[in-house]
Amino acid sequence: MESADSTPRHTVTTIDPRLRPARWQPSFLHWHGTDISWWQSWKHALRVVPRMRDHTFVQYATDLPGQDGVLVARIPFLKYVVVRSPELARQVLVTNQDNYRKSAEYDMLAVAFGRGLVTALDDDRWQRNRRLVQPVFGRRNIDKFAGPMTEAAGDAVDRIARLAGDGAPVDINYEMNRLTLDIIARTMFGTDLAGPMSQVRLSELLRFFGFGFITNVSRPLRALSTLAGENSRLAMRVMRTGGWLIAPRTMRDLRHVERVVDQLIADHRAGTITRKDNLLALLMDAEDPETGYRYTDREIHDELMTFIGAGMETTASALAWAWKLLAEHPEVRARMYRELDEVLGGRAPTAADVENLPWTKAFVDETMRVYPPVMGLTRAAKGADVLGGYPIKPGTTVIVIVHGLHHNGRIWDRPEVFDPARYLPENLRPAQRQSSLAFGAGKRMCIASVFAKTEAVLALATMAQRVELNPVGAGPVRPPISFTGGPDGPIWMRPVFRARIDR
Repeated sequence: MESADSTPRHTVTTIDPRLRPARWQPSFLHWHGTDISWWQSWKHALRVVPRMRDHTFVQYATDLPGQDGVLVARIPFLKYVVVRSPELARQVLVTNQDNYRKSAEYDMLAVAFGRGLVTALDDDRWQRNRRLVQPVFGRRNIDKFAGPMTEAAGDAVDRIARLAGDGAPVDINYEMNRLTLDIIARTMFGTDLAGPMSQVRLSELLRFFGFGFITNVSRPLRALSTLAGENSRLAMRVMRTGGWLIAPRTMRDLRHVERVVDQLIADHRAGTITRKDNLLALLMDAEDPETGYRYTDREIHDELMTFIGAGMETTASALAWAWKLLAEHPEVRARMYRELDEVLGGRAPTAADVENLPWTKAFVDETMRVYPPVMGLTRAAKGADVLGGYPIKPGTTVIVIVHGLHHNGRIWDRPEVFDPARYLPENLRPAQRQSSLAFGAGKRMCIASVFAKTEAVLALATMAQRVELNPVGAGPVRPPISFTGGPDGPIWMRPVFRARIDR
C-alpha cells in the first residue's frame, strides 16, 4: 500500500552555493543538500566504472545518496547537474520549461534521424511542426490504427507458433522488435512487413549513439551544428563521415532504413501505395492551420525516421520486459488473463477496450515505471535558474534520470517491487502520476504517447489471450547502454498456447 504522505522531506528556498565535498576538494561527484565527505564521493565515483561494464549504471545513479537533492557530476571540460527528484524534474520540464532547450546529446540522434520533433532545436520551427503533427495523433486516427495493431499482434502469435512448433524456445526480445516494426509498417506506411521493411534494424544504431553520449562526442557535434546551422547539409555530412569511420556497419544499417523510407515516400507520391489510413499519407496532407505551411519531403523523411527510431525500440522494450515480468509474477498474470477473458470473451480488442482493461493498462504502466523505455532526458539552460537551492548558469546541462523518478522512495512505496495495483485509478495519487515520465513531460512530451500506450495494451491483450510465455534459463537480462531501456540480449521463452481468439 502506498504511503499517504507525498510532501517533500525538505524544501530549500534560499540559494546555498555550498557543495559537499567542498569545491576545493577535487572529485567527479559533488552533492548539494546532502552531507558527503571527500573520501565518500571518490568511493561513489570509482564504483561507476564497474557499473558501466555490467550495465547497472542507471540503477546505481538512482541509488546514490541525496535522491531529492542535486548531484553535480564533473568530467574533463564538462559538468552535468543530475536530477532525480520529481519536483525538480517538473521545474525543468514543465514549470520553467521555456528556460531549457534540448541539449547537445540530441544531436547524436539528429545524425541518424534528422531534425524531427525529437531533435529540432529551433523553437519556431518546432512549434510549427508540432501543429502539423498534432492532428495526426488525434484520437480519431489512433482509433483507426487499432485494427492494424491487433492484426500485427495476431500474426506475431502465429509466427511464434511456427517457430516453437518443435518445442524450441523463442527470443521474445527479438519478436517484440519485429512486432513493433510490423505495426510501424502498417500504421505509418500502409504496407506490410515484407521486402526491405523486414530488414530494418535499429538496436545497434541506438546503442552506438548511447556510447556516443557517454563518451561526450555530442559536444563537438553541437558546436558544429551551431556554427553551420542545425539543418546544414555540410554539418550533417561531417557528422555522418565520422560515423562511417567509427562504426561502418551501424551506418550501413542507418542508410538502409533511410532508403526504405525514401522509397515509401516516393511510392506514395507516385500513387503506387494508395492507402490513406497511415501516418505517411496523413503527413503529406497535413497543413498548418495558422500559416498554411505543408511539409517538404525532407521534413517528412525526418519525422518518419524519428517515429521509427523512437517508436519501434521504446514500445518493443516495454513489451519485452512485460512478458518477462508476467512470467515472474504468476498472480499478476492470472489476474490479467481473467480480465481479458471476462472483458473480451475471445474476440480481438479494439481501441475502445483500452479503458475497459484497467488491470492490463496498469500492468503496462507499472512495467514502464520499473523499466522506463527512455532512460533519461537532458536539457541545456538558456538562462539562469535555481534547482533545489543550487544555482544553474546559462549553458549548464541538466540530466533528468527517469529511472530515478520512477524509483524514488519518497513517492513510491517499495519502489523495487513490481505491483501493477499502484496504477489502478483508485490507487494512483497525483504526485505519482506527475512522477511517471515514461514519455517525458511539458510541451516537449512525446506526441505519440497515446499511440504508444494504445499499441502496448492492444498488442499485449491480443497476444496474451492466445499464449503464455515461460522463461527458459535463468541468465541475467539487463538494460543496455543506449538511449532506450530495452533488454541487452535475448529473452528466451517457451510458449504455451491457449484457445485461439476470433480475428
